[in-house]
Amino acid sequence: MLNICLCDDEKDTLEYYSNKICNLLSKHNYAFRIDSFSSGESLIFDLEENPYKFNIIIMDILMNDTNGIETTKKLRNYGYNGVIIFLTSSKEFALESFEVEPLNYILKNDNDDRLNTIMLKACELVCSNANKSIMIPSKKYRNRVIDLDEIVYMESLNKKVMLHKVDGEVEEVNYVLKDIYNKVQKYGFIRCHKSYIVNVKYVNSFNNIECILKKDIIIPIGRKYSKDFKKLILENEFDNLLI
Repeated sequence: MLNICLCDDEKDTLEYYSNKICNLLSKHNYAFRIDSFSSGESLIFDLEENPYKFNIIIMDILMNDTNGIETTKKLRNYGYNGVIIFLTSSKEFALESFEVEPLNYILKNDNDDRLNTIMLKACELVCSNANKSIMIPSKKYRNRVIDLDEIVYMESLNKKVMLHKVDGEVEEVNYVLKDIYNKVQKYGFIRCHKSYIVNVKYVNSFNNIECILKKDIIIPIGRKYSKDFKKLILENEFDNLLI
């Protein structure tokens, strides 16, 4: 089931895109639900306790009070790691919007082809991410299925691997960091240090010596890993971008 959010302060726009998306996803046999919001504030309030409620958020940039970019910044800070698509009436806001790592943007006067392409890409991305899990031995369980989207970073400590999760929980698993990296690298994880692996989805910024993750978590970047880290970050950043 795809859970989709539409947020726009114009009722006609909400109805228009809701109908378009319903027709498109029904045609492609997706199971889905669409919830509509008329302000960024109401969406933030709804997701404050459960930021993972929606797989896809389609957000108008220009709204009264809290605009779409500020709204999605807050949601990212809460831990929302799903797909964001911006609606905008002008291309001038598109570059500004990339700070919150949207999948893409849709101009309100775009033709149906662009809307359809971006929506189907978003649905494919959600479905592929739903399969981002691995099975590894755990201290608490004999075998444990790990949802990789929950992992912000991994840390090697005392010959164990500590999984640091979005909700603050830390789980210890019986694995060598090098071996677990071989399992998770293809899912957007990057080794930045002999003792750390980070989930690229949660990287806010980086320089030659450290990267800053969501919630201002600072992880060191080893000299040996610096060049490859930058290269892999950029590859992951633009892999899903549609122009």
